[in-house]
Amino acid sequence: MTRIRIPEGFILGVATSAYQIEGAVDRDGRGPSIWDTFSQTPGNTRGNVPGDRGADHYDRFEEDIAIMKDLGVDSYRLSLSWSRILPNGVGEVNEAGLEFYDRLIDGLIDAGIQPNVTLYHWDLPQALQDRGGWSNRDVADWFEEFARVAFERYGDRVPLWSTLNEPIALWVGYGMPIFAPGLDDPKRGKQAMHNAMLAHGRAVRAFRESGATGEIGIVIDVWKRHVVADTLENHRIALRDEDDSFRFFLDELFAGGLSPRILDRLEAEGTLPVIEDGDARLAGEPIDFLGINVYARVMVDSNTDATDRFEGENHQPGGNYLSNGVELYPDALTEAVRLVRDEYGVTVPIYITENGTALEGEMRDGAEVDDERIEYLAAFLENAVLAHESGLDVRGYYAWSLLDNYEWSAAYTMRFGLLSVHPETGDRAYKKSAHWFKAVLHEREFQSTPVAILDV
Repeated sequence: MTRIRIPEGFILGVATSAYQIEGAVDRDGRGPSIWDTFSQTPGNTRGNVPGDRGADHYDRFEEDIAIMKDLGVDSYRLSLSWSRILPNGVGEVNEAGLEFYDRLIDGLIDAGIQPNVTLYHWDLPQALQDRGGWSNRDVADWFEEFARVAFERYGDRVPLWSTLNEPIALWVGYGMPIFAPGLDDPKRGKQAMHNAMLAHGRAVRAFRESGATGEIGIVIDVWKRHVVADTLENHRIALRDEDDSFRFFLDELFAGGLSPRILDRLEAEGTLPVIEDGDARLAGEPIDFLGINVYARVMVDSNTDATDRFEGENHQPGGNYLSNGVELYPDALTEAVRLVRDEYGVTVPIYITENGTALEGEMRDGAEVDDERIEYLAAFLENAVLAHESGLDVRGYYAWSLLDNYEWSAAYTMRFGLLSVHPETGDRAYKKSAHWFKAVLHEREFQSTPVAILDV
């Protein structure tokens, strides 16, 4: 087998988000977020487990920085808790919240780790949800205010910023009752998606005006649809599902607005958002890079229309499946990058900002052995390197996630971490995959793991 060399300047990192790991939801002036409200409401999460403790990162951030330094990561992708900085979403700033991120960012820099900061990773202040949340067009004003506070405080130290992480989560929270705030209103869901792109554009403009020294982008998750059988109905479903997810945002970012195909269908369905003059220009404000989160492809079968990316049923005759039921299809990364390059004319650098798989390893001699996670990460990392070397300008790869954490509606039942977190003590422990990633980070190379993808 061949050895894959990490190119010079290629960033290797790990990623987390504030609500999933911080905990301390009612301390030091933090206000409640929609995920506090949602996860504390019975029936919304698996086992009715709330995310109040996250992974105790608020109290253990120095330990977590030391772990990342030991691993040798180049960069750490984190998000800011909006309600820790602005408890009511707007207005009075919570100095204690700002100081927490001062300590975190400065600690990373002191450890030689580049901060990569996402402004919004799904935890809208509850006070703003009480005013309509993301379905209220005023959210663009609220988000700009939050962004300006963050840029003013940290803009001299953070080289990479993202406005939003996976805005499709707004559909899952407003158009479906699966994520916070738990609404089932398709029209509000589409409006929230559009308003998010206005908020993104306002934040980008605020960044340019702030004098911050870094670069700014956005993170979109791209799950390419593949058909099980080459039928017109399968292709129709595949196109519809892509339009309702990543193409909605890519259209607004890079194509001058939603395509006529999307506009016509949403109007027919009665879910067309209110779009005003100037919205397309604002949503399409030029960015410095694009973050892509990619985990797999989605197989489309008109007989089942099964597109749940996590449930793990084998919906196709073939493929390379892990024990958790997830298909290992590393070409999903290359396909996602080529799609934005070829179909949307994206020319800015690309970072793979999330990639990972949730599974349970075996305990051997007190350590968790998760060989399948290593196989998965190695296959995708190899494709990221190959995409870089082929001229697609992929500049980095972030593993999801540093820690086992609170996986939203799934609570603690899905474990993506390179490190485990003890459910009672919060103690961290390296899994075998963490040792593997550490070796990659220090040696800047790893062994290729061929993955045979069967024809479908």
